[in-house]
Amino acid sequence: MRRITAAVASACLALALAGAASSTTFGVADDAGKYAEDGGAGFFTMLTQLGMTENRIAVFWDPSQPNTIVDQAFLDRSVPEAQRRGIDVMFAIYPLRARALVDTPNGIQLFAQYAAKVAERYPYVRRIICLNEGNQPRFHQPQFDAQGNGISGFVQEQAMAACYDSLKAVDPGIDVIGFGLSPRGNDDFDAPSNVSHSPVRFLDEIGRAYRQSGRTKPIADDVSIHCYPNVNTEAPSVGYLWPKIGCVNLDRLKQAWWDAFHGTAQPLFREAGDTSAGPHVRVFVDEVGYQAKVAPDKASLYTGAENVPPVDDATQGRYYAQLIAMMSCDPDVALLNFFHAVDETSLAAWQSGVVLPDGTHRASFSEVKDAILANQSCHGKTAEWRHVENVVGARATFKALPRSFVVRADEGFTYEVKITRPSSTRRLTGADGTGEAARDVLFKLPKLRSGRYTVSIILRAETNPSRRTVFSRTFTG
Repeated sequence: MRRITAAVASACLALALAGAASSTTFGVADDAGKYAEDGGAGFFTMLTQLGMTENRIAVFWDPSQPNTIVDQAFLDRSVPEAQRRGIDVMFAIYPLRARALVDTPNGIQLFAQYAAKVAERYPYVRRIICLNEGNQPRFHQPQFDAQGNGISGFVQEQAMAACYDSLKAVDPGIDVIGFGLSPRGNDDFDAPSNVSHSPVRFLDEIGRAYRQSGRTKPIADDVSIHCYPNVNTEAPSVGYLWPKIGCVNLDRLKQAWWDAFHGTAQPLFREAGDTSAGPHVRVFVDEVGYQAKVAPDKASLYTGAENVPPVDDATQGRYYAQLIAMMSCDPDVALLNFFHAVDETSLAAWQSGVVLPDGTHRASFSEVKDAILANQSCHGKTAEWRHVENVVGARATFKALPRSFVVRADEGFTYEVKITRPSSTRRLTGADGTGEAARDVLFKLPKLRSGRYTVSIILRAETNPSRRTVFSRTFTG
């Protein structure tokens, strides 16, 4: 019999938003305080006025000077100032150069030793993110080998493990936070630009590397993600299609982490109904921001040209308030950081602050302040997450049998299809292949002789083939 043929048709994805109970703190990812002439006194005071308690500061590793703490003089001044002002400092430690880990002899160990040196010098800082957006070529290269196989996740896993061990040797109480994932990536080693990994496939690669290493210790206490919108004007509720992860898609992050690490020594996210002591992994939403328009009377503060469609101040404030409410209702979210608090002066960079370079407050300043105050506890539906062991969103439509049928899922999948007689397991015809998230796969059947047949379909999740969904239907040909 002729084989079934498969065709892919596009379709939309329905997005759902959950809520949660609040252990979330709020802050900014911004180095303005580090570089401020007053040591950050005014900057940290401004954060407390907003109701924020955290400031993530970048600490760069320069492989050409592997033992020198970059910006040490600025850090020596600003970290104690933050402490005096009641602001917790979190470091994000990562290489200055995208190829530093692979091109520097013994680069991974040198990077880990550097992280330990930074932790020893600043004992006040006990939340440290190792690495930053390793799924993007700006921060890690190469992403793929010459044959198109992903390799950045394997290197980043080794670096994360080394960083974890090094920091825990300084102080077992340091919260070692992993990766600082970018929300997007094209998964295309042959792309004309921005050859990158999506976060879900990047975590899959990291998980495979971890399992192959035979490691019997964790590599991270928690995980960091940057959940910028796909387009600057899109509301937080829009999110991304799989395998990317937006602020509204944190269930996808949790499932990807489960797929990568379940059954290993690496802790997982707490699931709904789990009252055990853990340990459990939490999400640090370490960067998110919306760039806002510059008023004509403030144009002289800036240089260059804008490169994204900015929102007005009111929209920025509304989106920030939505994010605060959303994260306060997810018990797995430990922190929400906005990037930045203060605008950068180059329009080609980031104007996502609630404060202008001259200290003027945007209209969004008061909205953020009010939202933080109002969301010390969740006022919506608390997010509940449980891992799944089937294919997310898998469904099959058999209305057109015996001519055709359709399958789809909300994540990438493989399929095995076979047509048999109801009383037999012998495959008369069938098909095998892959399907993309949120796209119909249409199966057209060959002309069948009169009689009864059974179509059996097995769908397996792309990043965890042990997760599967099975469909079956008997029909008359």
